[in-house]
Amino acid sequence: MKNALRAIVLLLVAAPSIGAEEKVYPSHLMVDQEVVVSARITGIVDSIAVDRGAVVRQGQPLATLDPRELDADVREAKEDMELRKAEFQRSESLAASKVGSVQDLDEKRAQYQVAQARYEKAKTLRDYTIIRAPFNGVVTEKYARVGQKVIEDRSEPLFKITATEPLLARLYLPEEELLRVKVGDPVEVVPDRFPDAKTTGEVQFISPALDPASGTFQVVIRVRRDAGRRVLRPGVSVKVRFVSPVAGKS
Repeated sequence: MKNALRAIVLLLVAAPSIGAEEKVYPSHLMVDQEVVVSARITGIVDSIAVDRGAVVRQGQPLATLDPRELDADVREAKEDMELRKAEFQRSESLAASKVGSVQDLDEKRAQYQVAQARYEKAKTLRDYTIIRAPFNGVVTEKYARVGQKVIEDRSEPLFKITATEPLLARLYLPEEELLRVKVGDPVEVVPDRFPDAKTTGEVQFISPALDPASGTFQVVIRVRRDAGRRVLRPGVSVKVRFVSPVAGKS
């Protein structure tokens, strides 16, 4: 019995202290941007341009609403603007020749400017019939259906877009590590289920404040993607390892 206890003590003494050389913290990969895309106006979904899994660029059309009513509004606003412009130009000529009054000129100018604003608004609303990707990313959910009526005030989801970059990991480190970690420090990132896909990263952000309840502070790691394997993606559980001298050495 004594020999067994002595052996255990020897093993404990001989075992390397993780705290002395490195610190390992669990986390999950995430991205900064993930949004649900809704229509900005009321309308009927006329067509859908992408499906789940599609890689999209910022501004790329995802779907369109039926534009016919708004097309008519644009034509009407344009015709009114052109009419007001002609009236304003005529009033300018009359004022220049001292036939028309300054008051009439000011009135016609104001009417033309209002008509211009209405035309620009009509064009903007027409452009809203095209549902566009807000940033580069992947379509992770598609809710839109052709023929579906969407109501502006309801913010009904049509798509979910998830950014692919930057890939991040958030950690909460104990207070004693505060002076041992700095922005730019390198780390090793190892997926729990796919250790062969390990990669590297660096500290991107350190919270300027500590959480008094837990005695921890937030650290955000920017993670390099695994070339070709595509294992690393939002939601994957990982271990982040700080190797000396980042942790364990002051």
